[in-house]
Amino acid sequence: MAKPNSLNILFPTRYLLKVLIATCVILLLVHIALTICHYRWIELPWMLRELFDVDEEESIPTWFSSGVLLLVAVVLFFIYRLKQHAGDTNAPYWAGLGAGFTFMSVDEIAGFHETLNSVIEMSWAVPGLVVAVGVALLYVKFLSSLPSATAVRFMMAGAIFVGGAIGVELATEPFLYNDELDTLAYNLWTPVEEGMEMGGVIFFLSTLFDYLKNGFQMEFNATPNATHKATK
Repeated sequence: MAKPNSLNILFPTRYLLKVLIATCVILLLVHIALTICHYRWIELPWMLRELFDVDEEESIPTWFSSGVLLLVAVVLFFIYRLKQHAGDTNAPYWAGLGAGFTFMSVDEIAGFHETLNSVIEMSWAVPGLVVAVGVALLYVKFLSSLPSATAVRFMMAGAIFVGGAIGVELATEPFLYNDELDTLAYNLWTPVEEGMEMGGVIFFLSTLFDYLKNGFQMEFNATPNATHKATK
């Protein structure tokens, strides 16, 4: 059986991104609507609120967030395999990112970071910030090897995600200390936090899709002979 002389991958990335963005916005708006209704007008059943609460592990928004993180991990491992096949020395960086996003996907459901709060006195966001800074330092060389536009978008996506996951988390710590988690104010801050997290991840995913489209277009669409001529 003859091997194909070209690799054509058709995937509706723009449509997928639109669906993900729309779903994210809808989930955030549902949370906000139910929260305002509950605290301003009529007390809603906890099961209904929990189902759409962005701050709960057993909820649709959390399942969605975990799924998007896992999708990003799959794309990262796909890029890793392409880089590994091409003999790129930066391939392990892509695998590291894939492993990190896989862990975050599991953590979104399992709540490892919240379990950490029961072990240490300080907020999990403090060691989380240390880890984020450490990863950023480890990836400086990797970022410098990327096209400048891609590197900037990577950093923007990371800043949005960390700003929500850690920045907003630390900003809302007083609600916990003052026993004000069951308040309208706190429950309107949670969609800001989760919205920044989901938005950062979706923006990162769009950057990966663009990187694949621009950086691997030749490998995806050109024949081996055309590729050889183009690289001469």
